[in-house]
Amino acid sequence: MARKKINHAAHIKSHTQGSSNEISFSVLDAAREARDAAERDRRGGASSAGGVSLFTLGAGKKPRATPEKEQHIVLPGSAPRNTGRSAAPRHSSAPAVLRDRTPLRFVPTVVGVCVVIALVLTVGQTVFQMRAHQSDLRSVLAEQIAVINQADEVVIPFDELVVKQYGDQHFAKATSMGDSSMLDQLSDSYRALVGDIAPVYGSLQDAVAAIEEVQPSLSDNDDKEAARQALAAAQARMNMFDTGISIVDEALMATEAYEAARSGWKDIIDADADAREATAALEEMTEDTVRASTEKTNTALTLLNHAADQFDTAQGSYPGLDLSLFSTYVAKRIEAQQAALSADAAYLDRDKELLAQENERYNILEDEAASLAQQLEEDPDVIVAAFYDAAIAQNVEFYEAERLKAGNADTFLRNYLGSDAQ
Repeated sequence: MARKKINHAAHIKSHTQGSSNEISFSVLDAAREARDAAERDRRGGASSAGGVSLFTLGAGKKPRATPEKEQHIVLPGSAPRNTGRSAAPRHSSAPAVLRDRTPLRFVPTVVGVCVVIALVLTVGQTVFQMRAHQSDLRSVLAEQIAVINQADEVVIPFDELVVKQYGDQHFAKATSMGDSSMLDQLSDSYRALVGDIAPVYGSLQDAVAAIEEVQPSLSDNDDKEAARQALAAAQARMNMFDTGISIVDEALMATEAYEAARSGWKDIIDADADAREATAALEEMTEDTVRASTEKTNTALTLLNHAADQFDTAQGSYPGLDLSLFSTYVAKRIEAQQAALSADAAYLDRDKELLAQENERYNILEDEAASLAQQLEEDPDVIVAAFYDAAIAQNVEFYEAERLKAGNADTFLRNYLGSDAQ
């Protein structure tokens, strides 16, 4: 029955104008025609390539507000949707897109953090290695400073010995001839140290080489200055050894010359006393007084000969020293005493002519000796000391400068090691 009503309604004649059914059907027909036309347009646009865009339709047709599902807009660069399935509601797709893109936003941040961590670790490791390397360099520097300090076990007593060689009291012990030989004392002191100088000198050279090797790699200013001061301290000590040995060598020669000259001068004084006694004994010439005079003259002659030997020793042991005036004087006194002995012998032989001749020769020689004595302005030992002081003056000045350098460097190094230890 229902089917018949539907079929019957579909066959209502079109000439029933003016009734409500006619209006309804006319509206329906118009709607149907519009729908069919739209369907044809849709099908034609879907099947023809290069169809007119929805945004360029003629003004006579009103565009639909919402495209059909088959007529959606495809954005440039996006993939078309699968039309075989119903599109999901718009609001339901948004969360899915957010979930998919959220991890991508964190990727640059994670990568950046990893890079920063890697850089921090690399820099930290580099800084640690640099600090460890600097610590090793400081350890080497401290070890070499200890070597320099240990060298003072020899440097200090050597310095004391050297300073005594140019001090005001250098030849003080020679004022008393009863004292032990200055030359023996100096020789013994020097001999006790000379065996240790060479190995200590070598250790200082090794310390300088080690410090020079690490010095360019030191980064801290205090460490750099400590290395510079350590080099100064070591080099100053080696210079003290070099110059000090030259001073001691000079002192050994001067001391030998000094003692010989002093001994020769003492012989001259003693010989002069004996010669005076010999002359005094002849105030009353008898055989006994002449024999007594001869004995004193022989004693004086022995002393004068010994004095001559001492002056020769002094000049021979100290090149450049000139004591020729004393040697000439002694030779003249020796010749005079020989004339005195000849006169005494002539008296005992009763040879008056020879006695007169030898007495005259003796007096002439003594006068000549007296003239030479007037030229002896200083004692020979004083001349030796003055010559020695002049010979070592430059070395002493240099040695004192090196002592000062060593002392200043040591002061800095003591402060450095103290602060470094803290």
